[in-house]
Amino acid sequence: MDPRIVVKTVLAGVLAASVPTLSAATVWFTFGGQTCGSAGDCTSRPTATTVTFDGLLAGTSSPYVDGLATYSWAGATSPFVQGKVPGQWAAPVGDSTTFLTIGSTNRPSTVTISFSAPLSYFGLYMGSPDSYNSIAFYDGTDLIGSYTGNQLINPGNGDQSIADYLNFYAAGGKITQVVMSSSSPAFETDNHSYDTVPEPGTLGAPLLGLALAGLLAMRRRLFSQSPRA
Repeated sequence: MDPRIVVKTVLAGVLAASVPTLSAATVWFTFGGQTCGSAGDCTSRPTATTVTFDGLLAGTSSPYVDGLATYSWAGATSPFVQGKVPGQWAAPVGDSTTFLTIGSTNRPSTVTISFSAPLSYFGLYMGSPDSYNSIAFYDGTDLIGSYTGNQLINPGNGDQSIADYLNFYAAGGKITQVVMSSSSPAFETDNHSYDTVPEPGTLGAPLLGLALAGLLAMRRRLFSQSPRA
């Protein structure tokens, strides 16, 4: 068979296979972490960095910086608390350390987390989910995913015996900012984790690029060596 036909056929197949990789950016999630003593659950992702909030209480001012993460909120009272205050907040199951509460009386209703490097992964331990809790993910100024509390953990009715570790992954883009909000008491989370290392499946695009470059180079050599009619 003419090698030029082979190259054309392979190129067509590679290009056809690449079409699904052109989908819009989004964020999907899974459940599950690992126990981490008195802090409840933490990420099980070995390459992730974790923000524990340990030692942060009412005197912490905005912005608070920890590694690549910058936490910002409006108002003078910080969102970092411990334990349980009826009608205001309750620590996620098994967590006796400092955690983040959003929407409690005299506490911020929104906390924005900005990252100094784009992420492929973000995780958190969430307790007593409510339907009025919300989390949104941005790639630059583009909203690439958002969820309410009951979309994350059913039934989302504030049951304080319910908690789980949530793992969020960016597909087709990166996470540069996370916005967490709650219109009522409260959105309680701890052990925020982040990672800039991509999932193995996201390596397909660079490898595809290398494959295309190699095939196109082969095509040019074949056509330059073939006599013209």
